[in-house]
Amino acid sequence: MKICILGWYGTETIGDRAILAGIISLLKESFNDIEINLGSLYPFYSKRMINEDKELYKILTKTEININLFNSMSKEKLKENINNSDIVIIGGGPLMDLEELFILRYAFKYAKKNNKRRYIYGCGIGPLFKEKYIKCVLDIINLSNKVIVRDSVSKEYIIELADKFNFSINEKNFYVGFDPAVECAIKYKKYLIENNIDKDNNIVINLREFPLEYSKNNKQNIINKLLITLIDKISLKNEIKMLPMHYFYIGNDDRYFLSKIKFNVNNKENCIVQNEPLSLSETMLSFYRAELNIGMRFHSVVLQTILNGNNIILDYTEPNKGKIYGFLKDIDEINFYKDRYWVLQNMKTINFECIENIKKLKNKLPEFLIEKYYEKNKKMYMEFNMLIFNKV
Repeated sequence: MKICILGWYGTETIGDRAILAGIISLLKESFNDIEINLGSLYPFYSKRMINEDKELYKILTKTEININLFNSMSKEKLKENINNSDIVIIGGGPLMDLEELFILRYAFKYAKKNNKRRYIYGCGIGPLFKEKYIKCVLDIINLSNKVIVRDSVSKEYIIELADKFNFSINEKNFYVGFDPAVECAIKYKKYLIENNIDKDNNIVINLREFPLEYSKNNKQNIINKLLITLIDKISLKNEIKMLPMHYFYIGNDDRYFLSKIKFNVNNKENCIVQNEPLSLSETMLSFYRAELNIGMRFHSVVLQTILNGNNIILDYTEPNKGKIYGFLKDIDEINFYKDRYWVLQNMKTINFECIENIKKLKNKLPEFLIEKYYEKNKKMYMEFNMLIFNKV
């Protein structure tokens, strides 16, 4: 089966790479013979990703995966690769306030016109503030044969938006699964355990500069200062490794902000910024081995939670609506993260004593919760794949 995958590839974060690896793994379980036509906004950047991650794909799928890369900003290349595929997928990441949404809508319109099946595969919804982007996302939803979103909050949000803008949405076409990066992390964790990879006693932290598009109020300066204070206090007693999830200037290279933080802390010797880009597998290994993880970017949260479980979550997204909240709502049935989940847009100070206590206790999210979450949502993906196979 030839599958055209579209999304935000070409500006991919480590999280986007985990999404792609997870999608490939999920599809390979249902379809023995798959070939990927991957649309990229900047193919030169995605070429590096594919080269670095091809061994990981083999670990996850036990086979070689053929990926053909093309420029999705070229209308001719986009149409050519849609025509050369059996199905078209918008794969992972959020459908949010981005101009590139219109490329995805055009692709689905063209695919529909040419009788190609169209699926949204593990995406989130939002943040969406501008009407033109909201209506574009609703159009994409309605152009889809079937939709599987990455959390229950995304489904609730799209239904709310459809009602607000008088769009008719068929809820029977909606399925709720997990972010495909979960599939990648679960299988890679199993690989690490089987190979007896040892642990470490360091603290691994991912932070990003607060993005303005995630808040209606300008809280950027307040939150950025809060993050500098966080690192300043932790680094007084601990050696920390600040790990980027993004290494490309488009989408905000995390290294700029992490270096700024290091410049502003007192104990610079205890702060290590990972300047040389790590691959997806190297990043996951760092999270797995750490004594304590602190994550801010969404996929740092997902990977740290699955791979390690002794982590603190800094939620920069919309309170009670964003992707981090949606992930925790679905996975944490016992409120394990009650004292470990901090909503940055609502915070004025940080409880540093709490951080030290969590580090010492080394309590991890119970494995049975991860297994239950995985098995339930993996089943949904397998059912969704059967719909694809049966051409629904």
